[in-house]
Amino acid sequence: MLATPTEGPAQTPDLSGNWIRGGRLEFGEWSLTAEGRRELEGYDFKTEDPGYRCLAASWARAWMNPNVVVRITQTPEEVRFQHEFMDIDRRLPIAEAAQANPPRVSIPGQPALGSSIAWYDADSLVIETTDVGPGYVSTMQEWAGLPQSRRMRTVERLRRSGDTLTIELTHDDPAYYRKPLVVTLEYKKTDFELMRYDCSPEEASIVAPR
Repeated sequence: MLATPTEGPAQTPDLSGNWIRGGRLEFGEWSLTAEGRRELEGYDFKTEDPGYRCLAASWARAWMNPNVVVRITQTPEEVRFQHEFMDIDRRLPIAEAAQANPPRVSIPGQPALGSSIAWYDADSLVIETTDVGPGYVSTMQEWAGLPQSRRMRTVERLRRSGDTLTIELTHDDPAYYRKPLVVTLEYKKTDFELMRYDCSPEEASIVAPR
């Protein structure tokens, strides 16, 4: 059963349209367990970045990718996310707060992205993901190699204000982190069209440093 909404009656915020990353990106502080520290110190970007196999490392990694479009489409029954990054296509049925065992949706061929459910909470869309594959919250910049375990639970909260979409991701992983890791970023409405990413492992692996 889903948690009771925290901000009032459920509504349906208008999130539909094409969006591209722009504005702030705040990667919160992290506090690793001893096991999490070992995983981070053992990370070798030359061989372990899932992108070289055309895999998304996590939902944070998917949202953080710059210069790619995300198309959001809503119906009363579902919300669909078409990420240009890795051509991820996620169609989430909308659950009710009191619904027991709501259906979870996984992305074929993307094990690190786990299984998700979605519901509306006041002016926000909330997505909860569990059953993720072991991997990395981020493979970008100074956050590369931060690990995720199978115990990780990720909550995405999406809220729109004008032409700005704010995505807050909370990663709760007691195996590797002493407290939840929070990533907040913004997307802007765009006229750019969704394009094919067309990643192939053969081509992606060529750019891997040797």
